[in-house]
Parts: sequence; C-alpha cells; structure tokens
Amino acid sequence: MTNFRAPTSFLPPLSILSTHTTASMQDALQDLKDLYFPTAPLPPKRTRSINARTGRLNHSDGVPDSGYASEEDEAELEGDLESEAEGLDPDVLRADELERNFAIKWLTGLIKRSDIWMHALDSAAEQEEHIRLSIIEEASKLLACFAGDKEQEEDALTRQFVFPFGAGGKPITIELNDAPLAPTDHTSVGLQSWASAIIFAERICADPARYMSIPQGATSLRVLELGAGTGLLSIATARLLDRMAVDANIVATDYHSAVLHNLLQNVQTNNVSVQIESLDWSRPPPLEPYDVILGADVVYHPEHAKWIKNCVEKVLKKGGVFWLIIAMRSSGRHDGLWETVDDVFSDGGRGFSRNEGCGGEMKLAVVQKEDMGRREGIGRADEVGYRLFEIRWLPCRYCC
Repeated sequence: MTNFRAPTSFLPPLSILSTHTTASMQDALQDLKDLYFPTAPLPPKRTRSINARTGRLNHSDGVPDSGYASEEDEAELEGDLESEAEGLDPDVLRADELERNFAIKWLTGLIKRSDIWMHALDSAAEQEEHIRLSIIEEASKLLACFAGDKEQEEDALTRQFVFPFGAGGKPITIELNDAPLAPTDHTSVGLQSWASAIIFAERICADPARYMSIPQGATSLRVLELGAGTGLLSIATARLLDRMAVDANIVATDYHSAVLHNLLQNVQTNNVSVQIESLDWSRPPPLEPYDVILGADVVYHPEHAKWIKNCVEKVLKKGGVFWLIIAMRSSGRHDGLWETVDDVFSDGGRGFSRNEGCGGEMKLAVVQKEDMGRREGIGRADEVGYRLFEIRWLPCRYCC
C-alpha cells in the first residue's frame, strides 16, 4: 500500500538544488505523480473528516510560467513548511491548499533554476545530462497537468510587458494572457509567451524604423506574423505603429484552435487593430503580399523551416523583409534546429549576381544574422541564446 506523504515533507529544498542527485529528483517527481495524478486505482479511502483548513482549492500560482523566471519571491519554498503528515488519506492531501500550492511552486522553481542543476554535472556526464533534461520536461508536464485540473480550468497567468519606445518616448505597455498548456496536446505551446518573442518585441519597439520598413506616402504597411502564439509581436507592432500614426494592416496567424482563441482575447484586451487568421504553413492559401513578415521561435521540427520558406515565398513582397528569431537550444530534441534555417535559405552575405539564363529570378536569402545571449529572468534552461535572421529577396546567382 502506498504511503502518501505531504509535499512539504519530501520535496528537496531548491536552495541547495545543485547538491541533489538525479535519483532523488526522479523520486520526488514520482511521489508527486502518485499523489496528484495516479495512473492506477488508489487504495480504498479511510473514513475520516477533513479539517477546517483543507477544502476546495483557490490559488493563483498554479499556472506554468513557460519556463520564464519571474520576480516573485520564492523564499517561501525554503521556509518552515515541514509537515508531519505522512501516510495520510490521499484525498485529504490533495484537498490541502497549502500542500498543493507548495507542490506547484516547487515545480515552477525547479524549472526556473534548472540551469543551475544542469551545470552542476561533470562535463563528462553526457548520459546523465539527458536524464536530467527529461526530468525537467517531466516537471513541465506535471505543471501542465495541474493547470489542466478541472478545478482550475479558468486559471491563467496575466503578464504585463513594458518596452522602451524609440529614443526616450513613452514606453509601450502590453498585457497578455498566458493560458494553461493543454496537458495532452503538445501543439498548444502557442498558449505561452516565449523568450524569443519578448526579446524581439523589445527590439522592434526600441527601433521601429529599422524593423518595420515603413513606406513613404499614403501606402498602408502590411504586416504578417507567422505562429503568432499569444500575439506579442503583432500587438507590439500595432501599438507602436499607431503611436507613430502609420496606417497598417496587421494579420496575426496560427494554426491551433485554442491558441487562436487565446490570441483573439489578447488582441481584444489590448484594444489594437490586429486581424486573426488560421494559417497552415505546409498548405498556405493565396494571400495578398506583405511588406513585413515576423516569426518568433516557430521552428521546432526539421520540416518547419522548409514549410516557412515555402509560405514566405508566396506572401512576401519583392521589396519586403522577413524577420525570424529562433531560440538556440543546445540539448534535447530541439538541439540545433536553428541550423535548418541556414539549410533552406541561401546565404546572401556571399553576394548575388545574375547568372546568364536565369531570367533575373529572385530568391529568398539571409542577408544578416545576429546572435544574442540569454537574458536573466526569461527563457528555458536549454536555451543558450537567440539568433535573429533578416531575410530578403535578392537576385539569384544560380540558374533556377
């Protein structure tokens, strides 16, 4: 018979995370799963009353934070919350608000500090590094399960972003809803705001003329975002162009229905003029060409760069620009995916000259790349930096 214990009594303290073994962390996660999300029938309940301090959950910290560290004080995770409850009725433990909140905050803290635990390994321990990465992924899945609990279906994390605007202008403020991840659907990652979008949104707001290619005269600027997710880039673009009195038609696209629903809510919350549309990169419909196309962290499968290129070829104006920022991940299943962008887009840095017989064809090429390091406080543990691609149409140097 399983001896259920309170999370405050068995979860390893995160203040000394680097000292915990891989096995001890695996055991801790398994105990949490056994308590809150058992895969087998539980032992028969003992008849007992639930004391007055337990009952229905009502907390605001049970939503995954997308792996981003926040400014909240986590000292309470290391406090004097040692519980004497061991071998208790599992229903009592699950209904205990203190214990459940502690488990959620512990999982969130583990993900935020995961790089500390990863770096504590000896450089030669490659196999154990993969095991630890899988443990961090398992912790993320557990958080998603907590967020997907029926008692917390309406819980979500509201995040406010404040970006400097131009040279000393009033900052651009954006409020986004990061909805709970669907615990059984990995394609719903667009419900969260990822570090690459945050970093690029900050850049766009700081220097809009550099990234927006604002047209002269009365022509309306057409902007398309691929894989918009929570809509951070589109909303930031709409807000700053409105501030600059630039007429624009901005379209934010995604594919997952839950992501599109959350995206619409965020557009309405920020009261900006952004059109929402569903778009399948692998089968893009005929669209009117755009001046600017934006994409943040949209390559998480080897085929995605090919699909995106095919899509951009169909919708980017010949004088337009495609800005693509990718998180560079050094381990796990997304290791090296940023290199697939170089594989499918030509290197414009070598210079293009028209080849006889090519008929003056143009091709999409990377004209500039910029690498940026990790930012303290945002990003997943496996993100070592970010690469920003500037992609434009250039004369073809090869026969097509």
